[in-house]
Amino acid sequence: MLSLSPRRDLFKFAFPRDFIPPEVAEKYRNILSKNPCIISTPIDYLNESIQGVNIPGISDVNISQSQHSSNASIKSYNKLNVEPKTDIIHTSSSNPLDKINKEFTVTFRMNQGFYNYFMLYETLFHYICKPNQRTEEPVLYVDILDESGVVRSRIKYMDVHMDGIDGLDFSYDKVTRDSDTFTVTFKFNNVDFDFV
Repeated sequence: MLSLSPRRDLFKFAFPRDFIPPEVAEKYRNILSKNPCIISTPIDYLNESIQGVNIPGISDVNISQSQHSSNASIKSYNKLNVEPKTDIIHTSSSNPLDKINKEFTVTFRMNQGFYNYFMLYETLFHYICKPNQRTEEPVLYVDILDESGVVRSRIKYMDVHMDGIDGLDFSYDKVTRDSDTFTVTFKFNNVDFDFV
């Protein structure tokens, strides 16, 4: 049986219900209720605008160390059998988490009125100004689905912190409705992979 190439659009990522602070959620609930639509809660509005998420890689797991080595093929009693020093590659003994870029980004579609953008902006401000209001840092999941929509694996990011958000550019020469996006950067302390 041949394995099919993976599809990059078969994933599920959503923020938990308590991700947006209550006072920020209330403000945007009032804004969203002025324009009746199917989505009425701020977290659903935010989750619906997610376009993509990236998974950080792991790199620089090896270290290079200069060492002298002996050469057994040299059979001379007058020489020491020692080769000049050369770089030898070893697997690092450090924690593998130190080799992961502990940050990922989520890409959002820019919605009319920029509500999702300002919702995240205010959420980031809230976490900066009131860091003690949250009792524990969120855990975020990226579910990888198969062709029939069944979750096959899950990436679990633990102790997640918002780290930044793209800026906005306004211009009078952008008169068409382009499908603009913006990204939000998150940092995490640990990652785990589960296979269902």
